[in-house]
Amino acid sequence: MSSSRILADSALDSDRFGIEVVRGHVPEGTPDKDVIDEVMASDATLIILRTAAGDSGAVVQLQRRGWPVIHADTLVYYGIDLTTLPHEPLPGGVRLATAADRNAVHEIAESSFTGYRSHYSANPLLPRGKIAAGYVEWAKSRLVPENAGGCTWVVTAGDRVAGFATCDLRPDEGTIEIVLNAVHPRLSRQGLYGRLLKGVLRHYAARSYRQLVVSTQLWNYTVQRQWVRAGLSLKLAYDTYHIDRRLRLP
Repeated sequence: MSSSRILADSALDSDRFGIEVVRGHVPEGTPDKDVIDEVMASDATLIILRTAAGDSGAVVQLQRRGWPVIHADTLVYYGIDLTTLPHEPLPGGVRLATAADRNAVHEIAESSFTGYRSHYSANPLLPRGKIAAGYVEWAKSRLVPENAGGCTWVVTAGDRVAGFATCDLRPDEGTIEIVLNAVHPRLSRQGLYGRLLKGVLRHYAARSYRQLVVSTQLWNYTVQRQWVRAGLSLKLAYDTYHIDRRLRLP
């Protein structure tokens, strides 16, 4: 895939599912022919392709040529201008995670994302157990000390870690992205997620970051309502497609 402009190897997905997986984000304005040529040149078992929402020209042409394309999800991005926020202390119970929180983050991710409807679960050939394991791996990935570009925040209820927010930091851009977040299902509807989000917003606003972004599937309405209450607004939307060779007719 070294000569590809759009598709790139996805080593974590390939290792998890035991097949060759490539992923690609189609830049706006890319000619449909370029997308089709790359898909047809790829020998990967599964191609995960993300396009601007509604930009389905290349996908429709692939379908007409007999390629099995699954519309796997619509991903919505919300954001907020951190420079508009007042500098206030962190809410109680919100702190940076440490290695000692690994087991708690594992349990919360496993409880929260088992059965969650993501683009992976739209593909009937991907094992459900391995999908959930992927979320657990993802949740713990920013707890690794040498991952300087990421961090994890937690919110506690009493003496228990109740939720987490796994983040990527891009200080050169002044941007923080929450890449995965959850509160344990048994502790939902107690205001813990709102407190966690408020803590992250306040911390990075005070450190001169300019914006925070976060994304979820379109149908995850509950968390989007939380984001709007916290001052975030809808910025972008993308469609995710799975092109799985194993679904092709002989």
